[in-house]
Amino acid sequence: MKIKQLDNDTIEKIAAGEIIESPVSVVKELVENSIDANSEKIIVEIKNGGKSYIRVTDDGDGIDKDEIDLAFKSHATSKIEKFDDLYKSMSLGFRGEALSSISSVSKIELITKTKYDELGIKTTIEEKIIKNKKSIATNNGTTFIIKDLFFNTPVRKKFLKSDISESNKITKIMYIFAISHPLIEFKYIKDNREIFRTYKNNSIENNIIELIDSNLEGNLIKIDYKSEEFDIYGYISSENYYRGNRTLEYLFVNGRYVFNDNFSKIIENNYKSIIPNGRFPSFFLFMNISPSMIDINIHPNKKDIKFSYEEEVLTKIDEIIFEKLNNNTDVKKIRYKNKKENEIIDFYSDYEKILNKYNIKSDYKTKNINEESISNENKIKNSYEEILPRSFLLEEEKTEYKAKKNHSLKFENYIYKTTIFKRYSIFENNEMQILILDAREADKKIRFEKYLNELNTNNINLQRLVDPIIYSMKKDEFEKIKYNLSKFKKIGFELEIFGENSIILRSVPFIFENPENEKFFYEILDNIQEDDNILLRKIYEKISYKSFKRGDFIDKNEATNQLKKLSFLENPFFGYTGKACLLLINSTELEKYFG
Repeated sequence: MKIKQLDNDTIEKIAAGEIIESPVSVVKELVENSIDANSEKIIVEIKNGGKSYIRVTDDGDGIDKDEIDLAFKSHATSKIEKFDDLYKSMSLGFRGEALSSISSVSKIELITKTKYDELGIKTTIEEKIIKNKKSIATNNGTTFIIKDLFFNTPVRKKFLKSDISESNKITKIMYIFAISHPLIEFKYIKDNREIFRTYKNNSIENNIIELIDSNLEGNLIKIDYKSEEFDIYGYISSENYYRGNRTLEYLFVNGRYVFNDNFSKIIENNYKSIIPNGRFPSFFLFMNISPSMIDINIHPNKKDIKFSYEEEVLTKIDEIIFEKLNNNTDVKKIRYKNKKENEIIDFYSDYEKILNKYNIKSDYKTKNINEESISNENKIKNSYEEILPRSFLLEEEKTEYKAKKNHSLKFENYIYKTTIFKRYSIFENNEMQILILDAREADKKIRFEKYLNELNTNNINLQRLVDPIIYSMKKDEFEKIKYNLSKFKKIGFELEIFGENSIILRSVPFIFENPENEKFFYEILDNIQEDDNILLRKIYEKISYKSFKRGDFIDKNEATNQLKKLSFLENPFFGYTGKACLLLINSTELEKYFG
């Protein structure tokens, strides 16, 4: 087949198809033009999913009568003059392709008037030909009536979906416009029925609740961050509200609804372990940023977006969302924040890091405790006086001790009711709330907290071996041990050099009321010069192995005791890997599951 130049009609219809894919594309382009025209009121009416009829009316600037012909030509726009303006423009439209594309594939009736003209203009446009232009008395602003979309491209019309499906797309975009532009009054009519109406200066929060879901009332957390680089404001859902898909994830950049998969994922990651798996949060966030830092010209519909410094922006968004969730919830949000899932902290090289990452107050002075004269019990007691608020009480009689907590849950008001599946214990209070305790995760949490507490105070509880073990080592292993003797001591292994290439193991950590055997020493030796995080992971894996196992049973006394021990921790709600130890459900939330 020979190469040939396409005719203008074919070129224009192909180009129109890239911009105008369906009726919702027409609505989007026309409403964006209305917004850019400084409109205060916009009315949108559709019939048959927009296939046969779309009407968009505004009270904006209007089109100058001398520019109507130019407005429907390709690449004609009032938004930019040169290429560099693309990176400065704050308008929603800028290509100058919308009206040209719409007029290529539909029949248009236009009524428009500027404030400088006494009369407006009414005209019709069909296949880019303007005809029947005449003067008419009308209000300031513009009305577009679009009929018979794709009448001259039947193949495209064939691929449109049902009226209901196309209507739903338009309804969604109209909700998006109404939420993102609270200073504009919107009225939306579908098949002669008013779907919604908003009023000027209604708050974003009220628009979200009234337009999207009344159940969002009381479940929205406000975001309001300002910096030299960008501002971001709006709302994210609390842990009590979630959906089965991403349909209520809204991001607006400089007033434009956009999509950025990385942005969505960074927010969703902050909800892991606080909402069920397979569920998604809702967010309605608005970002104002210099146009030079974004590229919205990567797809004809301008929905996709790229940030020039995306990693920095995402990192800051992550911090903002995490902080807000932490500050606005108790049970489901008080958790460790790791840069990576299951990240292990580096606690050997910098004790300040462990204090900060585990929310421990670091303004204390550690006492010098004489191991020969003070028993372990007294050492522990004295240590608690110094490391407030991070305390783990080892004896039941010390339960009068009250740690300073970041949470406000009153554990003492919860009464044990029952245990189900041998593992989950249910507690109830007088405020129509139930607390569900996971014995497995709680046990791992308590044991690991105990070890960390001992580690923080240089007070690892040791089990002295009745028969010390002598190891004859290879030269490289022996040198590794010599180099890391202080680290072994910190984590609870008492070693001595014995001869040229031998060591004596005298004590091991007494982590779980049972002494660790000598095999654990080899696991530590294998990882002692690796990242300290890996070392801590080994210890945590051993804790998990020793903790509550499948088939174990937790009774009333054990459940009550676990809850009591958790209550003294600053973060009793989530375990080391982010899994929940406790879940709080109120009667209102429970009722939702019963429809």
